[in-house]
Amino acid sequence: MRATEDAPDGRAPRGEDGDERNAAGGGGAARDPAPDPGGPTAAQRASAALSHGLRDRIVLVGGALVVVSLVLKATVLREAYFIEDDFLFVGAADSGGLTVQYLTDLHKGHFMPGAKLLAYIQTAIAPYSWPLTAGVMLAFQAGAAAGLFRLLWVLFGRRWGILPPLAAFLFAPLTVPVLAWWSAALNAVPFQLAIVLALLWTVRYLRSGEARFGWMAAGAVVLGMAFSVKALFLPPLLFAVAAAFVVQGRMPGVLWRTLDRDMPFWVGMALLSVGHGLIYLSLQDTAGGEGAGRPDGDTSLAMARRLLGETFPAGAAGGPLEWGPVTPAGGLLQPEAWVVAAAWTAIGLLVAVSLLLRHRAWRAWALLAGYLVVVDVLPTLIARGRYEEMVGYDPRYVADGALVFAIVLALAFLPTKEEAEAAADGNGGVYRRSAPPARVRQAALAAAAATAVFVGVGGYSTYSFAETLTGDRVRWYLDTVRASMTGVPADAGIYPRPVPQDIVLPWNGDRRLSSNVLSPLAPDGLADRIRDPRPADTAMVFNDAGYLVGARPSPDESAVFGPPEDEECIVTFGGQTMWDVETFGGPSMVLGVRYESEEDTQLHAVIGDTWETTTLPAAPDGGTWYLPLSGAGAQLSLGTEENALCMTWVTYGPLEPVTGGDPWGAQDGGDEESGDGSEEDAEDADGSEEDSGGEDSEEDSGD
Repeated sequence: MRATEDAPDGRAPRGEDGDERNAAGGGGAARDPAPDPGGPTAAQRASAALSHGLRDRIVLVGGALVVVSLVLKATVLREAYFIEDDFLFVGAADSGGLTVQYLTDLHKGHFMPGAKLLAYIQTAIAPYSWPLTAGVMLAFQAGAAAGLFRLLWVLFGRRWGILPPLAAFLFAPLTVPVLAWWSAALNAVPFQLAIVLALLWTVRYLRSGEARFGWMAAGAVVLGMAFSVKALFLPPLLFAVAAAFVVQGRMPGVLWRTLDRDMPFWVGMALLSVGHGLIYLSLQDTAGGEGAGRPDGDTSLAMARRLLGETFPAGAAGGPLEWGPVTPAGGLLQPEAWVVAAAWTAIGLLVAVSLLLRHRAWRAWALLAGYLVVVDVLPTLIARGRYEEMVGYDPRYVADGALVFAIVLALAFLPTKEEAEAAADGNGGVYRRSAPPARVRQAALAAAAATAVFVGVGGYSTYSFAETLTGDRVRWYLDTVRASMTGVPADAGIYPRPVPQDIVLPWNGDRRLSSNVLSPLAPDGLADRIRDPRPADTAMVFNDAGYLVGARPSPDESAVFGPPEDEECIVTFGGQTMWDVETFGGPSMVLGVRYESEEDTQLHAVIGDTWETTTLPAAPDGGTWYLPLSGAGAQLSLGTEENALCMTWVTYGPLEPVTGGDPWGAQDGGDEESGDGSEEDAEDADGSEEDSGGEDSEEDSGD
């Protein structure tokens, strides 16, 4: 039964969903009635469908394409590892509980509660487990691939023509860099799954009118919104596809017809977009200045030109073959001129041929152009348009465009079931002219050859991207950190310092400190000591190689105070002393005191609004004590009982490792410094015992 014959609005009667007329997706018989209680079980029906699919050549070829693409992406993930923002996600998930604030605070402008929930679960199971992380993202990617295959089947029926668009997504190099960087994949890959599921269930709702499909489509939209701000534009995308290709009619009248026939559904979708947008805007004060901003005009124009004119076409057409320049997250997509020319030639041919063949092809390409500009480029310019033009060569900003390109490619050449049925009823034609069977066979062979070439070129580009990844260095670093956390002295203080900039870049401020980044690797008791350092007579820090080693005041960033030239002890007045310092404070600021005392003595340390009290253990022969003191201010004040102790030096500032590499290798070689926080180390930090004035004590915390 044709929907266009039996329902004036073009919808199949309730209970007769045209996309489920047979197991293969084709034919014209009405959907079978619901099975009676004595009929086959759900497991039996699933088994029968699987058995039928395994005998269908299109299913087998499509499934093989999906599997090959996933194997290729798995080889990329094998070379990738945690990098940059990945550490911030794990640190944030480990440092606090699963609260509404944790889920809803923006991360560098992104509203992504679903991604944060996923990061929290993975961190609770196995922090910094790359097999788990890569496996979850690969599962999302597999879901998006299978979902697209099903969407194409439902839209166009069982035909070989759905395989080239499927391959256009599966082997598009645009989708690879975003998958290899976990923090980017948390946004993009679930969003790709949400796109195909929302389109699939929207089409099934429009055809059948069954409420369950409407709710499922809304659920898919909410899924996308939980992971990506771009999902704000998912309801408009659904409406555009429905009006252009599912509901029949001429523009612009079909727009009202589409809205009118399913008004509650589209109003609900609009409310989702509006609600999501309002929530996002209300959370802008949680972005910490890292979200949306006023773009620079020249930078934005250059960025848009690169994204639309070079990065997207080259990546969608299988390029760039070779990636560069190389960043910690892999190569950027800065294609050579001949690659851009070849990509535009290929896309131009596709557009021209489709426009010559198919009446509605222009709707498909207009949809793609609108999506790229509104969903991909404009948000990127708002978020990044005040930075470097090179952002325009980052393919992760247009990765979802590869999926929309594949759907548009199918819509530009193939008729949906509604269009085919309308044409069969004499209500207009799908193609401008009918082609003889011989010409159709030639076109099919040409499409198959072009698809094979694209798969080969896209596969090579994917493989070459894997060559730009440097996950081994970070993997070695984290393995070293894990090994260093065994046998840590129980009385040692483990103090924060920034991890190397090839792990987390400096502009991330205090979030790149070892107390945030590395504490998830430690057992519970030790993790608390790393995350919340305590006073101790022994100071330790992680060096840039990942080893936990002894620490001393940083000679470049610490203020050092000693006694006058003719005195052995720092002069106090009634047990009080004070120095001028200038510091923004921060978790890495540590007070160090070298002293002599016959008995335990309380010490009060004040800087700005921060007041800390600690007990110095008795040290008749001299001792050293370290106290975290994170306050910001212009004066450092110490107080104790008069004549209770003799302070021989005081330092205030970040600590640095006494050994730059492997401490065991340093001992064997004897060519590394091996300071232990002694008085000589403090004097080396300043070059003398004179007051440094604290001019270099500001913490580099991104302020």
